[in-house]
Parts: sequence; C-alpha cells; structure tokens
Amino acid sequence: MPPRLDGPVDWGPGPGWPKALGMQTPVLRPFAVPIGPPDAHLKGVFGPAFAWSLIPLHSVLLADGRVLSFGTGPDGLQGALMNYAVWDPAQGTGETSMQLLPNSTGTDIFCAGQTLLPGSGDVLLVGGDRTVKGVRNYGNNDVNRFSPLNNSLTKESPMVWQRWYATLLTNTKGEQVALGGLIDRAYNFDDGTSTVASHASTPEVYLSGGGWRTLFAATSELAYGSISSSWSYPRAWLAPDGRIAILTPKGEIYALDTEAGGTLERTLASGLGAGRHILPAVMYQPGKVLSLRVGGVAKLVDLNVTPPVVSATANLSLERQYGNATVLPNGQVFVNGGSSTGNSLAGAAYHSETWDPATGTWTTTASAAKPRLYHSTAMLLPDATVLTNGGGAPGPVNNLNGEIYYPPYLYHPDGSGRPARRPVIASAPQAGTWGQAQQLEMADPRPVARLTLVRFGAVTHAFHSDQRFQELSFAQRGKRLSYQLPASAAVAPPGFYMLFALDAAGVPSMAKVIRIG
Repeated sequence: MPPRLDGPVDWGPGPGWPKALGMQTPVLRPFAVPIGPPDAHLKGVFGPAFAWSLIPLHSVLLADGRVLSFGTGPDGLQGALMNYAVWDPAQGTGETSMQLLPNSTGTDIFCAGQTLLPGSGDVLLVGGDRTVKGVRNYGNNDVNRFSPLNNSLTKESPMVWQRWYATLLTNTKGEQVALGGLIDRAYNFDDGTSTVASHASTPEVYLSGGGWRTLFAATSELAYGSISSSWSYPRAWLAPDGRIAILTPKGEIYALDTEAGGTLERTLASGLGAGRHILPAVMYQPGKVLSLRVGGVAKLVDLNVTPPVVSATANLSLERQYGNATVLPNGQVFVNGGSSTGNSLAGAAYHSETWDPATGTWTTTASAAKPRLYHSTAMLLPDATVLTNGGGAPGPVNNLNGEIYYPPYLYHPDGSGRPARRPVIASAPQAGTWGQAQQLEMADPRPVARLTLVRFGAVTHAFHSDQRFQELSFAQRGKRLSYQLPASAAVAPPGFYMLFALDAAGVPSMAKVIRIG
C-alpha cells in the first residue's frame, strides 16, 4: 500500500457545497507521492498493484471524491446480475476502502452506458446486457440510477431502444444523450430459430425531469449504427457550436443537433483516416480532439470551425487497441495500456506515453506491472494522479486490481526522485455559472502560472465520455486569484469540474471541485 500523509487534506469544495446534494464534505487523505527513480520527473511512477473487488469495466468519478465501478462479479466473471463497487480513496487501498454491493434492480449492467448527472451528482446507467435462450450479448433498454447518498441502485423508466455498448453524454441543457448500442445480435439457436443483428441507430435524450425523447429525424447507420461498428460506444463530444460531434471508425465526422426531433449533418467525409471502435480519443482543449487511429497514427480534429479541420501530429510507438487516454491537469494527454495485437499479451504495451499539445510530440513514460487490455479503465483523480485498473472478462488476464500512476509533474526536477512541493488552494467557490467572475485563495502568495479545469466523466471501453480540459485566464494579487468561468455551456457543459492551480514548475495543486451550471 502506498504511504499516507499524516493528516486529512480537504481537497474538495468547502462546507455547504455538498449539503445541497445531501452529501458529506469530501475529504481525501491523498496517497503520499512515493520516492521515485532518478527519471521520475521525466517518466512518472506506477505505484504497486492493489486489489479491486471486481473487474471494473466501468468507472465513474463521483462528486464526493469516491469512484463507482462495475463490470463483473467478485469472481471476475460476467454474470446475469452485476455487482457494483464503491472505492473511497480517503480509506487508502486496503479492504476497508472498497465496498462491494449487490445489484438489486435485476438489470445486467455489463457493458452499459453511464454518466454523472450534472444536477444531482447521481450516476445514470443506460442499457447493458440481455440473455436470450441462454445466449448473452443482446441489448436491454433498462435505465438505472446510482445515488451516492446511500450507494443505492434504483430502476427508472426504460428507454425506447435496447442498447448494449451505448455512449451517454451531456448536452448544453444538462440533458443526457444516448447514442448507439446493439439491440440484437445475430445468432442461430439449437431449436432452429435465429436472430438478425440490429442496432440502436436512433438517438434518445434523457430529460432533466425524467423520461426520454426520441430523435427520430437523426437516425443513422453511418454515424452510430451498423456500419463499421459505429454503434460501439460512439466517440462523441459536445462541440462549441452546441451540437454533438461524432468521429466514426470509418473516418467520417457528423454533427447531431438534439433539439426537437433532432437533425444530423455529415460535416466531414474524409481526411481522418481509418480508425477502430477499440481505440481511444479525447477532447484535449475546447473543441479540439486527439483521435488515435489505425497503426498508431494520431490525428487532431478542430471542431471550432465548420467543416472540421483535421491535421496530423506525431504517431504513437504502437497501435494501442483497448488502451485509454486521460487528459491531465496540465493539458497533456496520458495514454496507457492496450495492445497492437488486440486483446492479446503478444503486443501488450506496459509502457505509457504522454502527448504534449504544445509540441505535438510523445514522450515514453513509466511502465506498469499489469497489462491493461480489453475492459480496462483509466481516470484522473482530484489529487492529480491517474487511477488505472481492470482488464479481462474475457482476456488473457483477469485483472481484479488497480495501479496508481504518479505523473512526472509530481516530482522534483533535480533527478533525486523526491516529491515536488505542491501549491495549495486554501478555498475556492463551490459552484458558478457561465461567464461568472470568481476568486479563490491560495495558501501562500507563491506565483501561480496556470489555472485549469478538468471535467468529471465516466470511462469504459477505451473512451472517457464527457472528459474535457480547458485553461482559465486569471490575475493574481498576493494569495488571491481572480478568474472567469467559461463563457458558455457548449464550451463547458453543465456538471462537475476539478479546478487545479499549477506553479511555475508545472506542479499541480490538489483539485477543488466546482459545479458549473
């Protein structure tokens, strides 16, 4: 187990913020940064593996600082009813830090879609697996809701369409948009009957007050349907024009307007290059996406203009099928896991890579002890570390474990492997709206070089939906920083964000949590 700091550190919002949601004030005793090798300031360090109660195919960072995960039973196998687990980093990595809970709703939530609701802090889960005549991998249309107040899972009104492998993301109104997913798989049963593959190629919108609205006018097999596996966790983001941009494995780009019955436009027919539905992509700046393509090729997509502009950046060391991409507090993108040979150890990547948007180059960073392949996840935590975990079910290895990655910015640049001194945000607003002027207080008047926001999100199947990064302009006077929140919901969708302050050496503070909208 990593060493701990002596006393609790209040990294979250101040007293009063959680009460509106009925939550406790989040308090985290962060993992003390371990002493690293001489190149820790260049490559970072992976901490030791620690046990996880199940294989976390799905991970969601909760507004109170805990992590919700689900995916298998405690034996690491897929079952008809999935357990779910809640990890509390404040309790470390031992047995007491993890709570394993039974599924009480009757839904097989294996390969569902999930997102953190911007108003309540609850987690919405849509779809999942269904068994037909003893055969799995058919979609269901169930809707479940997880409440962090009592760790309960309850069922809500179902969707119109059954969805297995659907993406769920937030629009400008705080509504949740469900894209893609499988309805029925093709299969010949022993009794002579058969099913034909069908896909949920019509989006639906979960309304803020509950219920669903179907976007019948936006049906598409190309954007999120049967063609080129575009139904499988569509790579989609809210774009600065308020529409949802979808990057397809085939290389086309679409824009979905979720108003009324919906409209869909193909905004780019070619230029992105061949991709796969098992490769990661991430919005690294407002309206700008890093998309990993076939052969380790990396492309940049600028959604701030119409039609979108595609450009090249440096390639990765290998193609990372089933890998994960995580945006860091400094705006760089950390990529870990995956394999050049699919769900196989033959081409497994134990080393990680970090992309710098300022230079367009990749740096080889630390190596993990565990292979993170199919059904693995990675997620930024509020202490600026990255939780990497899972993989398996099926796989060459069933990983019921996690590893914490400590990025290079947490280490002193002198090559000693010592942890760097971190700036401390003493207090910050707990909520705000678009364009609002705000102030925060640092613990001391040391100069702050950058102030950044990283949105909470949910990760599964090599895609972290709703994850995004942006930098805030600010003025500093002594300990006080004055800044302005992003101008619109299209740039900063309503929801929860981690607010980081970075010093001149690029060392980030612990995050404060702010709800925008």
